[in-house]
Amino acid sequence: MSRFERFVDSQIRSITVLSPTVIEVRVSTQDSALGFDWIDLSLELSNVSEANLIDNGKLAYLDMTEGMSIVFEDNRFAFCYGDYSSIRSAKDSALFVICDSIKYEELPFSG
Repeated sequence: MSRFERFVDSQIRSITVLSPTVIEVRVSTQDSALGFDWIDLSLELSNVSEANLIDNGKLAYLDMTEGMSIVFEDNRFAFCYGDYSSIRSAKDSALFVICDSIKYEELPFSG
């Protein structure tokens, strides 16, 4: 998360439900490893057990000044909008996904 500075001031481009247990989140963010150039990340959240998603049409209106959190606890991840430190508290977020696995792929910036 430090490489992407917790996605502060980034933009969530899309959320796609690929199956009942797999969700893809695409984020445009600055990468400190590339001199803070912008890139896109495709995050694949697998073995999803619980989620609260936001409609793609509303994603551009999210205030990303607090960024996103990824919490690892009890062999599970919480990926959520805002600054959270536990899976239990992450469930208070307007956007969260509780899953067993997170993979990411770096992609060219979509502008």
